[in-house]
Amino acid sequence: MPAPFVEESPLAFGGYRPQREASSYSLLGVPLDSTASYRGGQRWAPRAIREASAFIEFRSLHASIDVDYVPIYDEGDVAVVHGDVAETLARVSQAVRALVGEGRIPLVLGGEHTITYGVIEGLSSALGEPPCMLVLDAHFDLRDEYLGYRYSHACVMRRILERIHPPRLVYIGVRGFSDEEVEVAESREGIWYATSLDVERLGEANVAARARRILSPCERVYLSVDMDFLDPAYAPGVGNPEPGGLTFREALNLVHSLVDDRIVGADVVEVTPPYDPAGITAVVAAKLLVEVVAARERARSRRPS
Repeated sequence: MPAPFVEESPLAFGGYRPQREASSYSLLGVPLDSTASYRGGQRWAPRAIREASAFIEFRSLHASIDVDYVPIYDEGDVAVVHGDVAETLARVSQAVRALVGEGRIPLVLGGEHTITYGVIEGLSSALGEPPCMLVLDAHFDLRDEYLGYRYSHACVMRRILERIHPPRLVYIGVRGFSDEEVEVAESREGIWYATSLDVERLGEANVAARARRILSPCERVYLSVDMDFLDPAYAPGVGNPEPGGLTFREALNLVHSLVDDRIVGADVVEVTPPYDPAGITAVVAAKLLVEVVAARERARSRRPS
């Protein structure tokens, strides 16, 4: 049954739509860019990532799994109300709640990072409690308001902490933030972060090991990937690029060290096609999503029955 407020896309992730009954993964686009503060155009990202996904290999070198044999069903895009963020987030929440209620794993393509609030709200409602959160991002997104907006890409995690209360929130890759955000991150119980300098100095394996310990009590984890956590050399087409980020290889190592079968959903946000030369960022985003699925499937296959 189609999720509410979702319209079928003319393109499908991976280039085809498998039988829905054969898949437990549901891809959902949310083409929202209403609060973009620097570079706009994130609304075109779901289409660009779908286009890129049709021409990359789905076999994961890290996991030795071919995701072509792990069907991802493309549900289409949420019908966004441009200029009305609250209504759009409500629609995202309802769509995600319906998918999770069917036992499906939502994979969400932004759009700006604000959409994560709607996804977490829908997940929490369907599951009865919020999941822990693993966030790969250059920014904390913990401002109370930004440019007059409280529901903004720069405030999304602050709103989540206030209204949904995930038990643990782990950031990796942060490097661009305000004093206000550092105060929130360091004063709230359950928040841990590793900057991009921490990853460079300690190595991704050590950072991942610490993150695993912190997330070990969690029964469910949600992964949110803001593409600006990568250095602009690897992901130039984002809304708010921040130099000094991670390499794509570091990102793959982190994904395969941290993603397991506790993942109940994931999003990839902030790809900005008008600023994406040669579609580099869309290709990287599509590949990262494939690797997330591969890592989860490898962990699931190793779980004792």
